[in-house]
Amino acid sequence: MRTPPPVLPDEADQPRYKTTWLDRHGTEGGLKLRAIGYGLVVFGSTVGAALLLLAQGGARVGWFPILMLFVIAAVFAILVTWSGLAISRGSGAVAKAFTLPSGNSTPYEEQFSYQETMIARGNLHGALESYEAIISERPTAVAPRLRAAEHYATRVLNLPRAAELFREARSIEGVTTRDEIYATSRLIDLYDGPLNDPGRALVEMRRMIERYPDSRIAMHARSALPAMKARLHGAPADNRR
Repeated sequence: MRTPPPVLPDEADQPRYKTTWLDRHGTEGGLKLRAIGYGLVVFGSTVGAALLLLAQGGARVGWFPILMLFVIAAVFAILVTWSGLAISRGSGAVAKAFTLPSGNSTPYEEQFSYQETMIARGNLHGALESYEAIISERPTAVAPRLRAAEHYATRVLNLPRAAELFREARSIEGVTTRDEIYATSRLIDLYDGPLNDPGRALVEMRRMIERYPDSRIAMHARSALPAMKARLHGAPADNRR
């Protein structure tokens, strides 16, 4: 379970990431932008058509009718925007009702494609700052903590932060057994490897065995305990239990 020692990159020249609309609103942000776009199209079309009709009529029009024209167009635009949001949300609810008809079904997992695309394009630091923005705004969200922690750990950017996020994720109320086991196993990897803290690794192994004695990771932890204890006390490993 050992990994190479950390080599921290120089972050002095990295640009500061600014949170975006999609960071704050997630997938729903795209729906909101699309609905607003429809509203603006309706507003512009209504005003343009009315002004064209007035121009063809040849009559001089005062400022009050023109003002009322803009007000009516704005009302139409707001109604279209609101309707677009309602239809989008309703469609999503209907889709979930068919794809996830009961509580026993596998729940939807947010994929964070925006952040992962940033990483694929080489903007790792920007993606991690985006993850941190989501984490700060969603204290009960497990998935972004696991994603960010994994990037911090595997890319050896901030190992203490990775361990902190793994601990946070598994302590959130309602965390799934799968995510808790995963977070704990990654903590064991970090403490037994690059963080070089066998004492903490031993504590995490015992925790895993106590909480999930029949799991596969607990079986591996039992077999690794003698060697871990030996390293902790500076004695030769003894595989006997």
